Amino acid sequence: MSDDLGTLQISARSGVDVKDITARLISYATQTEVAEVGPDDFRLSSGTRQDGVWQTKKPLTLPELGTYRIDVDVTDADGEHVRKQSAGDLAYYVVAQLGELSVDRSSIDREHRDVQVEGTLYGRWPTREVKPLPARNVDIDVDYWTHATVPTDERGHFSASVRLDNAAPIQAVFRWDGGTPNVLYGESEPVQIGVDQVSTRFAATVSETDIDFGQSVTLNVKVEQKTADGWVPLTGRTGGVLFGPNGHMTDGVGQFTTAADGTFSMDYTPWQGGYFQMALNTEDDPFLQASTGTSAVVHVHRAAKFTAFTASRSDNGQVHTEGLIDFPDGWSPGQILVDIQYSSDGTEWTTVATDEAFWGGEGYEFAAEIDRSTGGSYRAVFAGSDSFQSATSQSVFVEASA
Repeated sequence: MSDDLGTLQISARSGVDVKDITARLISYATQTEVAEVGPDDFRLSSGTRQDGVWQTKKPLTLPELGTYRIDVDVTDADGEHVRKQSAGDLAYYVVAQLGELSVDRSSIDREHRDVQVEGTLYGRWPTREVKPLPARNVDIDVDYWTHATVPTDERGHFSASVRLDNAAPIQAVFRWDGGTPNVLYGESEPVQIGVDQVSTRFAATVSETDIDFGQSVTLNVKVEQKTADGWVPLTGRTGGVLFGPNGHMTDGVGQFTTAADGTFSMDYTPWQGGYFQMALNTEDDPFLQASTGTSAVVHVHRAAKFTAFTASRSDNGQVHTEGLIDFPDGWSPGQILVDIQYSSDGTEWTTVATDEAFWGGEGYEFAAEIDRSTGGSYRAVFAGSDSFQSATSQSVFVEASA
């Protein structure tokens, strides 16, 4: 077994129970037998006596480390006997074991990037004896690349200082170093080192929060980082800006680089309402927080206009009003409510009816009958919304009924 190299395992299969197993270990160097392992030395470790794995009850004690040829004799309950030469090999070596690594910090920052690493290298002999390995070389790997190689002292202890540029695992690894005795590969559990990032923030303002379709808006931003002295400008940093109504429906506005005072500005002509979304590029600086920021919402109002409006006295004495409203920028509201307003003097207006306009071929049509006998002026009003301008028709005077 790789974790118990002094233990011998033999797999045996027979039509009846296996009775006896004897193994002989042959030195490859001298071609002589160095040990015999008899039936009383084995126990069934897994499977059955007809098909199982037999293992020595305790580790073997051999005169020298190395690889040995295994010759096996097996006898079953019927007295059948099989001898197999070179049935396998026994790797009889010391295996490196590394205790838990000790580090002087769990995370690095801009001013403190060196990590002190300490540990102890042990050897596990085939006899299961574990003891320190002095005067051997241990590699200190950062993110699975060797950054330093240090020797162990008489107690197997080692220490090293490694400089990190990013968050990474640190691991101690023993590889073949040509020393005596020959020791097989071993590694410690990796220790993850993090990064303490500098906080950043965006402070954004817009020149207008309500604009007509086709107008531009100016975004003014200051980018700052937090230091021991408070928030200070973040100079010469790059990033990108998007614009849209949410985080999924956005358009690219452009890239920015902050000035010496941490600021940048952009002009943009949005085709729909939304807000600016800023993101800082920190791929080249792991110590800088990759923050984001947003601006206030900018409402983009598409045009609305009345193309016709009339008001006249009907034969029944009511006032009949009708008209057309258009949205020339290509979009129209989901529901178009038009208020009909009345004024006796042309200055103070009161809503006297509301009708929903629908497409009629040349525009969105609306109409209303007003039960009013007094004379006065009438007009149509569309209140607008966050996405559309308001609009007011011309006023029409209607005489009082006779």
